[in-house]
Amino acid sequence: MTHERRRRPRREVDVQVRLSAAGRALDGHLHDVCRDAALVEADEALELEQVVELSVPLPGLGAPLDVRGRVIRVSPGDRRAHAMAVLFDDLPSGHAARIDFFVSLYDHEHAPADSGDASLSA
Repeated sequence: MTHERRRRPRREVDVQVRLSAAGRALDGHLHDVCRDAALVEADEALELEQVVELSVPLPGLGAPLDVRGRVIRVSPGDRRAHAMAVLFDDLPSGHAARIDFFVSLYDHEHAPADSGDASLSA
């Protein structure tokens, strides 16, 4: 059994993102997102605690979110060489609400079906 340390629900996604850090720009892949953080994969790794800006397009929610955070973990990635967990810093409430809405859409799409049998009567 796997125990997750996440405080908030997350949603897996499959979109390209743009990372900016220390005067350089990288293309990356957004693996998952929640209100607090994102997991991004890129060919180059950023340093732990490095401040990074992300441009995150969430499907169906209009313009990309431009967020700022810091790298809190670097590990091998699935699609690209490096996976980096980015913890958001001072996320504007409007951005947090958009992310929560995006995650909740996924939760509703994947909710278990009602197991009750409507054909039974009392």
